Amino acid sequence: MQLDEYRRRWESKPALRAVYADLHRRMSDAAVSGPGLEIGAGIGNLASGCGNLLRMDIQCSPGVDLAADAHRLPFADASFTNIFLFDVLHHLQCPLRFFAEADRVLRVGGRVIMVEPGITPVSGMLYRLGHEEPVDLGWQPDPDCVPDPGKDPYASNQAIPTILFKRSPDWIAAAETSLQIREARWLSLVVYPLTGGFKSWSMMPSACVAPLLRLEDLLLPMLGGFMGFRLMVVLEKT
Repeated sequence: MQLDEYRRRWESKPALRAVYADLHRRMSDAAVSGPGLEIGAGIGNLASGCGNLLRMDIQCSPGVDLAADAHRLPFADASFTNIFLFDVLHHLQCPLRFFAEADRVLRVGGRVIMVEPGITPVSGMLYRLGHEEPVDLGWQPDPDCVPDPGKDPYASNQAIPTILFKRSPDWIAAAETSLQIREARWLSLVVYPLTGGFKSWSMMPSACVAPLLRLEDLLLPMLGGFMGFRLMVVLEKT
C-alpha cells in the first residue's frame, strides 16, 4: 500500500485516528524537552504534541521535511533530545546500525521512543493470518549488518522489536552505544485490531475507543504478554 492510500484510509477511519492519538500521547508523555526527530514520518500524522519536530522518511511525501536513510542520519552529533519511530523499526534492515546512529545524534539524557508491533501468542497468530508483513521469530541481530540501498522500504519483519526488547534484551549491553532500555511494555489488546488498522474495514465505532482504552489499561498488566498487539519502547542515552 502506498502513501496516498494510507492517507485516504487514515482520513476515512475516525476510530483508527483515535487509537493513534492515544499512542501518540503516550509517546509525547515519554519525551523530554527539546528538539525531536521523527523517523519514518510517512504521511506526517504523528501528533504535534510531540514538540518541535523534524519529520524524516526514506521517501519524499507532503508530510516529510527531509528524505534520508535511518541507517545514515544526516545530522551533527547531539542534535536532538528525542527520536520518535512509529511502526518503523521492524522495517529497518540493520536495527543495530540505526541505534548506533541514534546514539550519535542524541544529546545525553535524550530518548528514542518507539511504538511497534508486539508479538504475543494471540497477536502473533492474528498477524500471521491477517497481515501481509511477515513474522520471523528466528531473526537475530547482526552487529556487522550492512544496509542494502536497493532494499524495498516496505520489506519488514514484525518480530524484530519483540526479539530485541522482550526475548533478547541483552543485546543492548553488548552494543557500543550509551543507550539503555528505560521501558518496554505491551499495549493494545482488542481496540487496535478491531479498528482494522489501515485495512479498508473497521469493527470499532470511534465513540467506543476512549472508554475501551481505559479498560485496556487496567487489563494490560495481566494480559499484555499474552495478547498485546503493540510494544512501546523507550531508550535513554546515559
